[in-house]
Amino acid sequence: MDNIINKQVITSISIILGSIIFYMIFKHIMLNTLLKKARKNSNKKALTTITVATNIVKYMLYIADVLMILDVWGVDTKALLTSLGVIGIIVGLAIQDLLKDIIGGTAILTEDQFKVGDNVKIGDFRGDVISLGLKTTKLRAYTGEVKIIANRNITEVINYSIRSSKSIIEIPASYEDDIDKVKEAIKNICDILLQDKEYLEGDIIFLGIDELSNNSINFKISAETRPNCDIPFKRKALEIIVREFKKQNLQIPYPKIEVVK
Repeated sequence: MDNIINKQVITSISIILGSIIFYMIFKHIMLNTLLKKARKNSNKKALTTITVATNIVKYMLYIADVLMILDVWGVDTKALLTSLGVIGIIVGLAIQDLLKDIIGGTAILTEDQFKVGDNVKIGDFRGDVISLGLKTTKLRAYTGEVKIIANRNITEVINYSIRSSKSIIEIPASYEDDIDKVKEAIKNICDILLQDKEYLEGDIIFLGIDELSNNSINFKISAETRPNCDIPFKRKALEIIVREFKKQNLQIPYPKIEVVK
């Protein structure tokens, strides 16, 4: 009896070790294959493919290991598989959220909505895709927060990495300043920004006056930037706006409180 049990234990351990070795070899082969492919295509797509492929193989190995180990211990796995048709509805109801996640993850991949490394906005959260699985998607904001989103909840996606972005920048000016002098300063700002080859992909358009607010005359400019470069371009543009306005002795309006004694 002890010999039989020992044999079953050894066989079960062998099955688990065999699956681990197979998984490591598969992952190694996938890495080498996709690294070659990545030289021709996007690294993001290669990373996404390997993440999903390894997840699928991992889950398949889990199921195969459980069935083989049960068979070693004398469980009639054929009857078990047959009975799955009877209990499938009950299990389906119990794991319906998981199934929705898997279906959602599959749709994201087949429709190529986004890849690992893309900068996207899902709901009200924007960040880089650091993980894309069959169940969840993980985003990391530029401030460091990581949000884990169930794939079934991903209904609308804004992908900033597919095509060029458009950066809209508002430039407030004081009512006291000469409007022609302000417009000339903004044209100088546009000329300076046009020299930037790191972020820009198209022209900069001076849209003119956009709003007459209580405290300022608001001008706007529009720029076509490279994918995912709208935020760094805007930071650089705002710095140049401040420098140019100071150089031209123009005021940038801000809220003021008058104290009357």
